[in-house]
Amino acid sequence: MTRPLIALILLALAACGPSIQTTSGADFIAATPASFIDEDIAKAAAVEPNLRFPARIGIARIVNGSLTLPPAEETALFADIAERNSRYGEFVPVSPLIMAMTGSNATGINRHQSDTAAAAIQQIRLTSARQHLDYVIIYEIGARSRTGNTPFALADVTLVGGMLLPTRNISVAGIGAAAFVDVRNGYPYGTTQVTADLSGFARTFQADRRSNELRAQATLKVAEALVPDIETMLSELAARAR
Repeated sequence: MTRPLIALILLALAACGPSIQTTSGADFIAATPASFIDEDIAKAAAVEPNLRFPARIGIARIVNGSLTLPPAEETALFADIAERNSRYGEFVPVSPLIMAMTGSNATGINRHQSDTAAAAIQQIRLTSARQHLDYVIIYEIGARSRTGNTPFALADVTLVGGMLLPTRNISVAGIGAAAFVDVRNGYPYGTTQVTADLSGFARTFQADRRSNELRAQATLKVAEALVPDIETMLSELAARAR
């Protein structure tokens, strides 16, 4: 497959909005004779949707591989979602402090761990269970340059990587990704991902002493691009719930 074709496919994926899943694992397995399905594949597929609203919905923010509480500006974005969609239930931040109480390492989700993404999701699910949450919205914010990690150093992208970068003709891309996951069984109901042009921030970052302020502004720009997709995903899932 040629590089231009790959870029076109990734661009289409980036533009299509949230991806929603509510299919049955039992139906997936039953559609093929057991002898044609590897045991590990069958185990991975054997999970069922259980969408019910209203519910307790967690908000888990990943930056630089660590679970962190959203800053005030991002909290306001999710507060707006919660207010507009109160019929879906209660929205609750997933707490790094409670993660530590469960025996998980609140700052240990990093790119040096083996099986990083799976470990991160598992730690967040354990913490969400301790908080008695039904579902959790896990979102990550980071950045990539065309040569790899951006010198702008907004945040490393540990869970989603830099796959969307070839779809945009920009020097530095802010990348946001989110997933709506069942806390009890890990069912992945929906995912979405966006990019935002952070080239302007990157050009002034090294020369400007306001680095922390610029980093916060850039992070907010990515969050502002991601949040509408999260709300669309939530709306579509609520429409499919029992």
